[in-house]
Amino acid sequence: MQYTMPTNTSSAPGVQPAARGDFRDRMAAQYLARALPSMSEEERFAFEERVAICTFDANLAEIDAVRVALNDFVTQRARSQQ
Repeated sequence: MQYTMPTNTSSAPGVQPAARGDFRDRMAAQYLARALPSMSEEERFAFEERVAICTFDANLAEIDAVRVALNDFVTQRARSQQ
């Protein structure tokens, strides 16, 4: 958890929790925690490469790049299971 200093220190406690991420960020983090252990070495490499490409070439924030890579991973895995 990240902490930010309060803007009004007159009656506020010393530290305040930072605003939580939105629902999509939390869901992506939970899914990532489940998906990473199930990935093979090749899938993990492709996932990390996709995150890097989205981050540097498309100038996406890291959390957005992870979401794109997770979506690609799920789509690819679903196609391979059919």
